[in-house]
Amino acid sequence: MANKAAIDFGNCNTVAALWNEEKQCAETLSIPSACERGSVLIPSKIAYEPDGRFFVGYQIISQASADSKEFRWMKRYINLRSPYTLRVGEQRIDAKRAAEDFLHTLTAAVFAEAKEQPDELVISVPVESFEHYSDWLLGDMKRFENLHLRLVDEAAAAAAGYGLSLHPGDTMLVLDFGGSTLQAVCVSVMEEDGKDGRSCRVLGKAGCTIGGMTVDRWIYEDVLSHMQLSENDPEVHRVSAELLRYCEQIKIRLSDSESVIFDFIPERTFLLTREDLRSLLTAHELFDTLSKIIEEALRAAEDHGLVRDALTAVLPVGGSCLIPMVREYLESRFPVEKIVFGEPLGAVARGAAVIAGGMHIYDFIQHSYAIRYTDPRTGDYAYKTIVPKGTKYPKIHVPGMLRLKPSYEGQQQFGIAIYELTSSHVQMENKKEIFFDSDGSVHILPLTEAETHSEQRFWMNERNPLFLTAESPAEIGVPQFEFSFGIDANKMLLINAVDLLTNRQALKDHPVVRLV
Repeated sequence: MANKAAIDFGNCNTVAALWNEEKQCAETLSIPSACERGSVLIPSKIAYEPDGRFFVGYQIISQASADSKEFRWMKRYINLRSPYTLRVGEQRIDAKRAAEDFLHTLTAAVFAEAKEQPDELVISVPVESFEHYSDWLLGDMKRFENLHLRLVDEAAAAAAGYGLSLHPGDTMLVLDFGGSTLQAVCVSVMEEDGKDGRSCRVLGKAGCTIGGMTVDRWIYEDVLSHMQLSENDPEVHRVSAELLRYCEQIKIRLSDSESVIFDFIPERTFLLTREDLRSLLTAHELFDTLSKIIEEALRAAEDHGLVRDALTAVLPVGGSCLIPMVREYLESRFPVEKIVFGEPLGAVARGAAVIAGGMHIYDFIQHSYAIRYTDPRTGDYAYKTIVPKGTKYPKIHVPGMLRLKPSYEGQQQFGIAIYELTSSHVQMENKKEIFFDSDGSVHILPLTEAETHSEQRFWMNERNPLFLTAESPAEIGVPQFEFSFGIDANKMLLINAVDLLTNRQALKDHPVVRLV
């Protein structure tokens, strides 16, 4: 019997799983309509036909026509809030629309594989995803009636999957290096008081937006340089999408072989070695970034009582952990006997299904949240933190008060701009992204100012910045409202507001935004 489902929606591959209540275990699914025979991996892409039909995952290889338009890397574009669209006939399809079509098709296929209709679906999300990504997922999946939807951190889900074989008091570090993100999470296994089962408590976590697709771009740029070609050359532009896929295969082949012949363009062949790949990753500071992300998670865990020498296991998950140099890096940093090189690609989906089956994850707020205000000394925007990262929830009262003055004489509509701030201190080299134009050709472009900004801070209530009305016109310079804050069990930020001129309680535990 399986009535709990889970989906690990990845940037490059997606995996689905079911919780088997009878066997008390999680089972990844090989979906005939989306997976290659014998595999549980569903390529995270969708191809649109000129007549409006579309195919997802492995279907594209066998069923899509030569005239289809393929959308890849949907998850990354949504997190960036990128304006990139794909033209299909007379319409333009953005990343959200493509991801919705992909997820709806996949979810229906997962339900068809279940012995009975699932009543709960758990979807994993990156540690460093912003609230707009989580809100999009929660809103989009509402179309499935009578389905309870939950979101869980990807790396925490992987820990939950592995946690069944560990013991209370054990602590583990999960390194999730996937297609678009690098995440580290420290987790402690707990016995549930008065309950049959175990739970996991998150002690520390960190992440950044670097993944396998970033490595593919580095290889793509490097081989073009080696061949003394520019990405803007007509010869390259015509075959750029195929070349990018070839670079991805080079990365995979160098995981199994010491060298490969790069023969994509027959008259420009050359030898690529594993050492060449190591040099490329070193030049782009991948190993420094790995060190910084792991260290940030460990330091946060130490604040919650972790003793580093007491780490029970190090769990690499995600396809990019299959890169030999990444494995070698982990073996140089941690005792080899503590590193569990299991099956990395299905761990997150299995763990999400375990959580759906009843394992509890006790977590904390990953990002900081702040109120934007104008600094009177400079006239520039500044940010006052109201919920610092690491805050546990639920929390009835968040320390601190905020008083709000009018911006102009006679003001009656008031509100505050609530911002979500990234938690990671790692400064990324990755300031460029790969985009595809309407004919599928590859372009490597710098992130726009808005896209870069979206990775650092996000205005959460931009659509509803004004939510209070003063009973009488305000006087310039005189405080009008006093705010206090709380967090409920669903990570909703609650606001209390008192009108200081009338002593009226204007808001009481009013939910405003969902925290991450």
